[in-house]
Order: sequence, then C-alpha cells, then structure tokens
Amino acid sequence: MIFYFIGLILTVVGALYLIFPSQKRSNKYGYRTPRAKFSDASFAYAQKEASKAFLIIGLITFAIGFTLKQLGLLQFFIIELFLIIIPITRVFYMVEKKLEIFIDQEEGAK
Repeated sequence: MIFYFIGLILTVVGALYLIFPSQKRSNKYGYRTPRAKFSDASFAYAQKEASKAFLIIGLITFAIGFTLKQLGLLQFFIIELFLIIIPITRVFYMVEKKLEIFIDQEEGAK
C-alpha cells in the first residue's frame, strides 16, 4: 500500500508542478535545490523537468502499488517501506543530473 499512496502523492505533485509551475526563485513552492536556484533559466528548467520526473516516477510507483493491491500482496509492508526510497531518490537524481548538464551548457555559452 505504500507504493500505491506514495505513487499517488508523487503524481499529484507532478501534476501541480505542471499546471502551476513556480515562477520565481524566491517562491516557497516548487523544485528548490541549490542547483535549481543557480539562475532564473535553471530554475525554470528545473520546474519543467521536476514536473515530468514526478509524474513519470509517480505513475510507475502507483502502478506497482496498484498491481500489488490487486494481487493481494499487502503483507509486504516492511519491504515496501525500505524500497520506497528508490523511486523517491530517483526523481531527484533525474532532475539534478539534467540540471547539471543544463548549467554546464549555460556556462559554456557565456
């Protein structure tokens, strides 16, 4: 059930980021890491990439949770608890890797 609910939460966050992206680095809302706040361009890029990453990973995680629920495999709570860290960290890894490339290209253009 953890994969089911966390997948749902990640999907909702991704949809919110897609529909209502944060416009300014000073906002308290949005994908806000030091790399994302490097420049206005990197911040805008981070919002776009974060929304896609949250949606994709959220839907995959939700599908896994839904499948486990449909198969009646609800007794693996502890295993799910330890494994849920994988999709959550994957979201941040994907976005930070893309931001690193974006910033390198941005600095190379200067």
